[in-house]
Amino acid sequence: MKKKSILMSWSISYLVILLIPITIGAAVFAESRSLLKEEVNRSNMVLLSQVQENIDSQIGDIGSISSQLMADSQLSSFINHASEQDARWRLMALDLIKNLKSIRSGNGLIRELYLYVKSADVALSSSSLVSKNFLYEIFYEGTGVTEREWTQLMQESRESVFRKMEVRSEDQRIEETLVYLQPFPIQVAEDSPATFVVTLDPDRFQQAIDNVRLEKESTVFILDRDGRTLFSTGPIETPYTINAYLKLNQDIGKRTGTTEWNGESVTVSQISSKVQDWQYVSIIPTRIYAKKLTVIRNITFAGIAAGLLIGGIAAWWFTRRNYRPIGRIMNIISDKVKWKLEQPDNEFGILQTVLTRAWEEQDQFATRLKEQQTMVRSSFLARLLKGRVQAGTELAAEMERLGIRFDTDSFAVLLLHIENYEGLFRTREPEDKEKKIQFVHLILTNVMEELMGAVGPVYSAEMDGRIAFLVNIREGAEEASQRLIKAAGEARHFIQSRFYVYFSVGVSSIRQSIEEIAVCFRESEEALEYRLILGIGQIIDQNRIRQPKEELYYPLDLERQLVNYIASGNYARSTEVMNEILMTNFAGEPLSVELARCLMFELIGTMLKATEQIKADDRKEMNPRNDLIRQLFACETFEEIEAELLRILETVCQLVHERKRSHNAELKDQLVEFIHENYADVNLGLTHLSERFRFHPTYVSKYFKEQTGVNVIDYINQYRIEASKRILQEDERTVQEVSERVGFLNSNSFIRVFKKYEGITPGQYRQNNRLMHHES
Repeated sequence: MKKKSILMSWSISYLVILLIPITIGAAVFAESRSLLKEEVNRSNMVLLSQVQENIDSQIGDIGSISSQLMADSQLSSFINHASEQDARWRLMALDLIKNLKSIRSGNGLIRELYLYVKSADVALSSSSLVSKNFLYEIFYEGTGVTEREWTQLMQESRESVFRKMEVRSEDQRIEETLVYLQPFPIQVAEDSPATFVVTLDPDRFQQAIDNVRLEKESTVFILDRDGRTLFSTGPIETPYTINAYLKLNQDIGKRTGTTEWNGESVTVSQISSKVQDWQYVSIIPTRIYAKKLTVIRNITFAGIAAGLLIGGIAAWWFTRRNYRPIGRIMNIISDKVKWKLEQPDNEFGILQTVLTRAWEEQDQFATRLKEQQTMVRSSFLARLLKGRVQAGTELAAEMERLGIRFDTDSFAVLLLHIENYEGLFRTREPEDKEKKIQFVHLILTNVMEELMGAVGPVYSAEMDGRIAFLVNIREGAEEASQRLIKAAGEARHFIQSRFYVYFSVGVSSIRQSIEEIAVCFRESEEALEYRLILGIGQIIDQNRIRQPKEELYYPLDLERQLVNYIASGNYARSTEVMNEILMTNFAGEPLSVELARCLMFELIGTMLKATEQIKADDRKEMNPRNDLIRQLFACETFEEIEAELLRILETVCQLVHERKRSHNAELKDQLVEFIHENYADVNLGLTHLSERFRFHPTYVSKYFKEQTGVNVIDYINQYRIEASKRILQEDERTVQEVSERVGFLNSNSFIRVFKKYEGITPGQYRQNNRLMHHES
């Protein structure tokens, strides 16, 4: 059953593959059909373009004839003296007849041309000078055009136009042709003295189209701008359906397409004349190129059928042939693993299950082995860095087993302390803190090992929350030391800019034996302790801390000054003294870590002494001050301690000033109350207040600003503006009346101040308020 299933699956697979070239063949047939159709349409458009160019060139000659005649001064003189009709005028007519005859002979498309003179009611043709009545009898008698219609057409012609008209030929046959009418001269078309008429030869017109041969079954139409048929190779007018179709194609910019006509599908192509408002239209039955498509389709379908038959037989034969190796493998595997597996659908299911389980077990074993080896190697490196490993044959064997190899006897240790890594996770979902730390350690170890690998082999281990890097130096000590510091700096810049992880690094000197690796580690720890003084995010090597200061500058009189300035609330002087202490101690070579810590405790003690001199009446004021002191002990570097001390100074000084201002709170209340009662007085200002309360104006201004946060004038103006807003909302007073009521000298001052505080004019404020009430 399983064998039949897999054989069927393989057979279907081969047939699906076989369907690919068949599908491609069908797609090629569809594309060939499209290309053939496009080629036929393109050929039709090319032929139709030749028709258009041939007709346009000869129609253009007719327009140039008119221009040529207008340039003839003798013809103009003939028209102007038509009322005289003397011998000289008739002699002039004979010369013009010769000219018109030569013009007609030069263009084979012209059957006859004449010039009808309106004032004399005569017509000058290429053969004679005749009266209007005689000319009508020659060319139009017995046609669908009455003499009155013809006369009206000659008299009222206002523009150059081709018309389809019935005319009488030389052998007295009545036939339809195109007639060109133009007022002469064209410059005075509204009231022209004559009308120029050209009758085209329909046989020559037909011959001009036949010279560019289209399909025998095609029909060509020439349409005017209104869609009327001017000429067609068939006996019928352009049907309404074709006209509508052409109008639609013009609107959407199409030049060819397919539609229904006389019960069959036709291809319609159209092109515009370049000299007239004409459309040349070709209609060709679709079945002409459909015959070729039928041949291609039959060949394609025959090939598809043959491919399916032959391919099906080949697919079945190859399926049975390729199954034999699978069957032999199953005879070996299935009995041994059958009792362990659920019954799959076929042999592939059994093989897949066996291989998947084998790979999973192998991956689990490799992962456990790698984890154990990583932990063991990290533990070994930690013991090596702390000097707890004895050199000897056992050490060499253990290093070889753990994949640790030292090429030289030169070593250096870098100890990395992570300062901040929250920027790396600010856009991620909350995760376990331990996982975050592991991820950060992975980034740091990979980047540091990659950049420092040029100096020598690098091995890393976690040491009490820090990462230690043991580097086996390949080259000279001095050059290697500089390259090591440079690589650490590059790693710091890369990790901070890409991953937003900030860290400090302590770098040891280079030692020359495995026993001194522990000394390197202690040196890196010592260098890292100088974060307290140099700040975080530093690469600290032994050269930067080789000669620290061993003298602390903090005299007793300077401490007393600092305490007095803080107690009096003099923030400026207290910060000067603080900066003097810090600059003196940290200028030049840094303090030792021990003295730096001592200075920190001294400054904290000074801050406590200063705060004790501030007599507090209750515990509520003391609690925030105690919190500030506790924050000092949470600082990790002296840079943070300095910033925190300055912040405490500012807080304590503000507390002192607040106490001083509280004693004069009653004066502030009196000033504010007086402003509220007298804001409508235009004389209310700083001078008025100082006179009223008998204080100097400068004192009043400074005191009011300290108590309220704004100066006197701004407070008065703001209060006036708030009062004016209430008036604008409640009644319909004018802006001038409102300004006088709230204490402004004039409306201009009121509008300027109102716009300063509210961003809009009083009128706009009133209008916005009305709109809000209306919407609500």
